[in-house]
Amino acid sequence: MTKARIDHRQRAIELSAALEITKFQRDAYRAQIEKLEQRLADADRRAERAEARLHEATQMLSNLALQAVSLPTRSNATEVLVDGKSILRLNNPGLPPSSGPC
Repeated sequence: MTKARIDHRQRAIELSAALEITKFQRDAYRAQIEKLEQRLADADRRAERAEARLHEATQMLSNLALQAVSLPTRSNATEVLVDGKSILRLNNPGLPPSSGPC
């Protein structure tokens, strides 16, 4: 074989190896991208759930504040569902008169 032909063959082998390495890296990056996309989707779902719970807690605190400043006629309790769990909520809580300074 001539030197030019050997150089050409060597160059073709090097390019083939470089192409295979590039394909392997591309596949690895694609897998990494899929994992990161899944983690981002999971984080988004957690953030949405946390935001919904914060909204619920804010509404509850707002209701409690409104009830605390209104003149309660009589305390009563109602059963409400929170995250599928039944709890009792005190409506119009009446506090006994204070017996002196706190």
